[in-house]
Order: sequence, then C-alpha cells, then structure tokens
Amino acid sequence: KLFPVETVSWDDAQEFNKKLNEKERGRGYVYRLPSEAEWEHAARGGTTSKYWWGSQLVAGMADCKGCGGAYDPHTPLKVRSFPPNGFGLHGMAGGVAQWVSDCWVKDYHGAPRDGSSRTLPNCRERALRGGSWMHDPSYVTVSSRISYDASVRYLAHGLRVARSAKQGG
Repeated sequence: KLFPVETVSWDDAQEFNKKLNEKERGRGYVYRLPSEAEWEHAARGGTTSKYWWGSQLVAGMADCKGCGGAYDPHTPLKVRSFPPNGFGLHGMAGGVAQWVSDCWVKDYHGAPRDGSSRTLPNCRERALRGGSWMHDPSYVTVSSRISYDASVRYLAHGLRVARSAKQGG
C-alpha cells in the first residue's frame, strides 16, 4: 500500500497534471484537478447525507483526529485503509485535504451552475476538500471546504487527479 501524495501546493498540483498530460499525450485523456462540484459529487458516492456513509460519524470510515479507529497523529494512513464510497473511491474523507481547481470564495453565490471551476483573475487562494488526518470530524463531511494560498506547501494538503472522458474514440 502507498501513502497519499502530501505536502503539495495548488501550484505543484497544476505542474504535476501538466507533466502527466505531456507524458500521456496522444492517449485521448486530459488530467486535471476536479472542480469543487465534481469533487463533491464524487465524494458523496451517490448519497445525500452528511458523510458518504450516512448522517453520523462511524469509527473506521475516515482518517481524521477523532474519527475513531486507526489513526497516526504524525502522518496520514496508507491509501485504501478505509472502505470505498458508493462510487468505489477511497480516501474522500480525511487523509489529506485535496486541492480542487476552483478559486476560493466563501460561499457558492455566483458559482458556475454547470459544475465547472470557479475562476477569478489574480486568484491567490484556492479551495481544498475532504479534510485531513490533522482535522476533526467536522472537516470530513462531504460539504466541508477550506482555503489556502495556492503557492504554499502544507503537509496536510494533497491532490486527487480527475481524468476527462476520452476524446476522439
């Protein structure tokens, strides 16, 4: 088992996706950070509850301080340490807070209605979703969101790569 990617800035995540796209050029896919709307849809795993598994915190479902079950206060647990959600995705709650492509705005007023990323000129703060192992359970709900400076690396921040549908066949 591997550990999640951690200690990356939003800028690092963008550079990673750029290099991944260069490496995979010609295969018909585009790799990128998901938008906040895409991330939340994926994190919910087909549910409408507070957590992807239901409305109450359940021990052994997420990697966070106070979530119950396995926990290491110094580092996130290995990938796939917890069950997948309804879409088969692991690590959508806790572990590392995951960068999304959106510029940070405190609420959804004026956000794109089509699920695309919110972009603003000269955006310095970006959104993160999912909480981390350092956060308490209130951060691992599917709707929780935080912000951070796009250029700063922080040990509890990581990324999840989205892959666009294959183009041209």
